[in-house]
Amino acid sequence: MEISNKIKGKLNSNKPALVVSGYFDSPNIVEYISSLNVDGIWLEGEHGPIDFSDIPNLSRACDLYEVSSIFRITSHEYGLIYRYLDLGAQGLVIPHVSTKTQALNIVKSAKYYPIGKRGMFTSRRGLNIPKSEYMNFANKNSLLIVIIEDVEGLNNLDSILTVDNIDVFFIAPNDLAQSMGIPNKKHNDELNTTISNSIQKIKKAGKKAGTLSNPENIDHHLKIGVDLLLVDTSQFIKIGVSSLISKINQ
Repeated sequence: MEISNKIKGKLNSNKPALVVSGYFDSPNIVEYISSLNVDGIWLEGEHGPIDFSDIPNLSRACDLYEVSSIFRITSHEYGLIYRYLDLGAQGLVIPHVSTKTQALNIVKSAKYYPIGKRGMFTSRRGLNIPKSEYMNFANKNSLLIVIIEDVEGLNNLDSILTVDNIDVFFIAPNDLAQSMGIPNKKHNDELNTTISNSIQKIKKAGKKAGTLSNPENIDHHLKIGVDLLLVDTSQFIKIGVSSLISKINQ
């Protein structure tokens, strides 16, 4: 089924893409969130309960509103990467990418010939697309996001950025803070400066940058050119419920 990748469209038009995350393990919840005109939904296969059997219906719920379904997976394993894509994921988020070799292998696993060596299988996204056209369609339409979240990855960022066919280089603050030995990431100047400098390096290399945003820092992220803004929806639920409780208990 030929559905365009909304996030890729935004990135190709040099417009920022808004991606939301949360406790999205139900197609009904994903369908509702998709209706809110976001660009993509981050579905948690690394830290959350999502399994292979969940991928088809979660991605279909995104398809209803032509919102990109992107799944964070657990590793760089070849079979894991193409199995998520075969089951309907429009994009993948690959954690802990710290070397150029890792980045190259991820691309090889996710893309068909002539770019990579993804296992030959026509996923449900290939329905009604001639086989002669499907591989090219899949190569162009699948979204790859690599997460730089370790000091080693920062040290190797220049070489990682030379790898083609990666759509977004994502700087993740939480694990990065741990790797840097910083206990209080939220108000740490060293961490915030490191994230900003890394984003600027990505942009200077002519690549697309992503990071975790919130109402406090999103203006800064837009100013320095972040292309993919990930926002955790649980913070808004917490703020809303806490506000109501405060009013009730006055």
